[in-house]
Amino acid sequence: MDASSLDFLKKLLHSPAPSGYEGPIQNVVREFAGGFADEITTDLHGNVIAAVNPDAERRVMFAGHCDQ
Repeated sequence: MDASSLDFLKKLLHSPAPSGYEGPIQNVVREFAGGFADEITTDLHGNVIAAVNPDAERRVMFAGHCDQ
């Protein structure tokens, strides 16, 4: 694991994220994704969406939960 990934993991593990209060950990995810994503948005439900090449013909989605 490279240093950037390890730092991201440590930030995730140290960020409070009880259900309904995922804001702090979502900020960590947005900050990390900013290093590679072409577009980062948050929808009405608080989902963080990071897109690489958002206009590509084919798409792949990786989904996960931010709450504990």
